[in-house]
Amino acid sequence: MATAVYRGLLRSCNQAFRNDVSMLKNAKSKIRSEFEVSAAERDPDRLKQLFAEGEEASDFIKTFVVQAELNDRGSYAMQVEKHHADTVAEEAELR
Repeated sequence: MATAVYRGLLRSCNQAFRNDVSMLKNAKSKIRSEFEVSAAERDPDRLKQLFAEGEEASDFIKTFVVQAELNDRGSYAMQVEKHHADTVAEEAELR
């Protein structure tokens, strides 16, 4: 289970930060350090909680993180994908 959560987080970061080498490197380093801190954990309830938090973080990154890039005009633009737009619309409906 830990491997699946770890790989899911890495995939989410690779997608979200694909054009930002520095951010991608930092995100991967943070993920690794968090898993190393919890490597000795043996309590089943705590492990269940950690796995749920990892999956939630992965979903959050995929859904809500959008990178803006500097364009030729000197301003920042972002490529919002369909799953981002759907989520924003759903959030607006809830309010």
